[in-house]
Amino acid sequence: MKELILDKGTYYKKLYFDEEYYKENNVSDCSLHIKGAGMDLTTISWSDAGFDKAPDDKGIKLGTFRSYTMFVSGKEAVIEDLTIENTAGDGRIRGQAVALYADASKVTCRRVHLKGHQDTLFMSPLPLTEREKGGFIGPREDSPRLMTTQYYEDCIIEGDVDFIFGGANATFKNCTIVSLYRAPLIDKNTISKEKAADYTGVPIQGFVCAPCTPENEPGMKFIDCKFITDRCPDASVYLARPWRENGGAYFENCYFGTHIHPDLFAGWKDVHKIEPTARFRNL
Repeated sequence: MKELILDKGTYYKKLYFDEEYYKENNVSDCSLHIKGAGMDLTTISWSDAGFDKAPDDKGIKLGTFRSYTMFVSGKEAVIEDLTIENTAGDGRIRGQAVALYADASKVTCRRVHLKGHQDTLFMSPLPLTEREKGGFIGPREDSPRLMTTQYYEDCIIEGDVDFIFGGANATFKNCTIVSLYRAPLIDKNTISKEKAADYTGVPIQGFVCAPCTPENEPGMKFIDCKFITDRCPDASVYLARPWRENGGAYFENCYFGTHIHPDLFAGWKDVHKIEPTARFRNL
């Protein structure tokens, strides 16, 4: 396993660790350990977003899966004691903006702070099919959909809409999940607090999870986690909605702030109509 030790400070870089990286660095087991000086001491920062134009694609938008601050693939990735942030800001203006694209077969994050707004953490695999043409443009759009196993412990993950998403079997242990307030938009260029934010006519601030779990896999599990907010109103955030019909998310012995809607779970297009094959449960 290759060791990458980062000193304290902020690194303004877009980091990409793929098969080519391992080959160039003679890492035969395609495994990587990235360790910072502390969650509050070492930061990887970038600000790409989905609505940005990709310079190499004749003006085509960057899209969700090329907006990442850090992409990590391979056999195993261990990330500890640092912050990874995407500073693009409000997704309604800039589009989806991934902080960590976790694509390794086995991913472990300990004491990692993931900061973003919409789509902060993506955990492979992608769904089998797109809902819109070009929606999967990025590192894995044409790759086989291989399952990954991921583990997050003592982490802080923050965002607003679908900010923990993907098809992985992922366990979150003793993590703090922070829902950020979305100020209402007067127009596409201005954020204002004068008008209530809405989602399909309902005053909703956001959704924590958006799993696209394959049918025979368990999906996401949160154990002893705290779901808090910076200032979202009461009952304005749902724990999960299914990005694909079999999405699975389970919550065991978790603390939910008053911002979490009493229904807990929502449907994808209509919050009041949960897909019958979705697998959500508060244990």
